[in-house]
Amino acid sequence: MSGSKGKVVTDYEKYIRTEELLSLQKSEEDLACQDELTFQMIHQIAELHFKLMIQYIHLADAHMKQNEVEEATDQLRRVNMHLDHLPNVFDMVKVISPKDYHTIRLALGQGSGQDSPGFNEVLRLGPTLWAPCEQLLKTRGLTPLDVHKDPEQHRALFELLQALIRFDENFQSFRHSHIQLVKRMIGLNTQSLKGIPAQALERGVKYEFYPKLWQTISDLTDWTGSSYDTKPLD
Repeated sequence: MSGSKGKVVTDYEKYIRTEELLSLQKSEEDLACQDELTFQMIHQIAELHFKLMIQYIHLADAHMKQNEVEEATDQLRRVNMHLDHLPNVFDMVKVISPKDYHTIRLALGQGSGQDSPGFNEVLRLGPTLWAPCEQLLKTRGLTPLDVHKDPEQHRALFELLQALIRFDENFQSFRHSHIQLVKRMIGLNTQSLKGIPAQALERGVKYEFYPKLWQTISDLTDWTGSSYDTKPLD
């Protein structure tokens, strides 16, 4: 098989669909500035990360509903691997000067990072994992605090809860790192392209997927008696 210029296409190229993939960016002559290619590709890479995360979240949900605790944990660990990597992906945007960044933003029209379909789907799906997790606990007559009181006795469930709270923590950290990027490239004392104050992004960092898990950590502290002026709970 030959490509568009008569070049023989390898099986690798056909499988990865490299010709199609590498045609999804603006051509050199259409770039608003040289670094628009950097901007566009970094955000395309991020959407691919989100696509995998979404698949893993669905699989984790299905495994929990099938009472497959360890399999669900494995999928959540994959999600966390991507969240560990994503801040570094967006760090590459910082090679662009703020002036060129604004040139690119103007080329976006009314486009905004807040419109990312992948990010918004992860944001939507994240909290939905709590219901099947809580059901796993209830069928065993346990609460999150019970699991944390004796993690060795409930090792599989403890690892699942740890993976969930790390997912929540990592997503909050990713949102914070994005705010830092906005602060550096756009500034926080301004308006976004859609007229929403950039400071509005800061409120999202405090959003928790699993508030009951975070409360459990506080409850465990009280139960152990390591809080000031408290006694262990029954």
